[in-house]
Amino acid sequence: LFPMPSVMRKLKGTLLLGAALVLSSSLWAPAFGEASSLGGGGAMGTVALCVAMGVIYGGSWKQSQALREAESKLAEVTTSGKGPRIGALDSLRFVLIAYIASGHFIHTATKNPFLLRMITQINVVVGAFFVISGYVAAYTTTTLGQRKGTERLDNAVEFVVPRVMSYWTLHMVVLLIFSPMFLYVDVAYSGWPTALWHGFISTFMLQAWFPTSAEVWNAPTWFLSALTFAFLALPYCLRVLATQKKEQLRRTLVILTLVSLVPKIAYSSDLHSWGIMEGMLNAKTHPNYAVFNSLRFSPLGALLEVLMGAAACRLVMLDHPQAPVPSGPSMAPLLAMVAVLGLRATGAVQLNDMLTRSGIFIPLWIMFLMRIHRESVSKEGAMLPQLLCKKPLVFLGGISFPIFVVHGPVGQLFYKKAVATAVWGQNMASPQAVGIHWFFLVYWLTVLVCAQILQKCFLESPHVKKASKTLEKGIVRMLS
Repeated sequence: LFPMPSVMRKLKGTLLLGAALVLSSSLWAPAFGEASSLGGGGAMGTVALCVAMGVIYGGSWKQSQALREAESKLAEVTTSGKGPRIGALDSLRFVLIAYIASGHFIHTATKNPFLLRMITQINVVVGAFFVISGYVAAYTTTTLGQRKGTERLDNAVEFVVPRVMSYWTLHMVVLLIFSPMFLYVDVAYSGWPTALWHGFISTFMLQAWFPTSAEVWNAPTWFLSALTFAFLALPYCLRVLATQKKEQLRRTLVILTLVSLVPKIAYSSDLHSWGIMEGMLNAKTHPNYAVFNSLRFSPLGALLEVLMGAAACRLVMLDHPQAPVPSGPSMAPLLAMVAVLGLRATGAVQLNDMLTRSGIFIPLWIMFLMRIHRESVSKEGAMLPQLLCKKPLVFLGGISFPIFVVHGPVGQLFYKKAVATAVWGQNMASPQAVGIHWFFLVYWLTVLVCAQILQKCFLESPHVKKASKTLEKGIVRMLS
């Protein structure tokens, strides 16, 4: 099946992971019940998964030693060109956003334990957003084939302001459109001072710095708050990453991963929360929700994951044209990620969201992105990049950011009790015991229609583009 020995070595860890997953699957509850009904099965599955990941890490370390020796014999690349557009990345953004937009409101449509546990692992998957943001930033601002940055990194203000403005304008428009709804709830339950404070931190994207208030108004946009901080530091970090050799970049990835893991381990140890599923808990049922929020909303944690993406991208950008890296098929880490989410959903693996995110999901996601990147720029025409570049997915990828920004307010309009009762006379939530209620499709159709309207009538409007550019230049002049 795999005639190339190098490919077999690279896939060995992933195949062992698959074997561990199959072994763990025998422990699944027949009716996909809660983890507590599985007895010791969850612990056994967790140990098997951790052992499999240890084998993957060990194999990666051995491979890196071999690559270091081979790379030392290669001559420096003296010419560089512009990297081709990687369309698959846009489609992957939509896939991530679709999962998260579903996870935020799936509890309104089903009571099925397996479906709830499968689709509410948003605290795990959201880390992939930060990684892909760093990946794209590095791809567009550093030099292909050479250890240096482009002129885009010369001025930090000119680097940061356009990127922040690319999402702040739409963020503000959505806030203004839905501000009556946000103000109605805040004023009714907390008063005007609280409402004005929430409006202030939402407008200037400061939510992530206030863990207990990070999800006020348009809750998912805490991500933009954390990402903005990462962008503030990114031009200075990219100048360093751009000069690193592959050996140094691998070391950087290891260090970033370990630093990211430390607070997650501390959180798990202090709260004795090694095996909980945070997506299934709330402020009343979680051991300490404030501590959890300070970890999952942390802008510093977001910066680490953005830098992981940037370092991973640089590893691929420095591939030598005379010595291509046979990294294996991208389908393997993709299936492994899905399997990990599925095993946690069944209770066969009991490991909390934070540890799963940093110790398992993010490393697999980075492996997946690097393989997709290499497959996209190769001439062999791999299946998965071609699939991700199909027109329907390209279209959805094009409106993925409006989907992300608008899905939260639309969900509140239908499912937030105070709002839905005032607007529709009842809460539209109707969770089914087995399947998913049909109104969840109405929610999704509404989100897609709103996203397309925002894309066509706002983001692609010449007048909006001109006004945004003028504002952007004014801010750059003021800060320069």
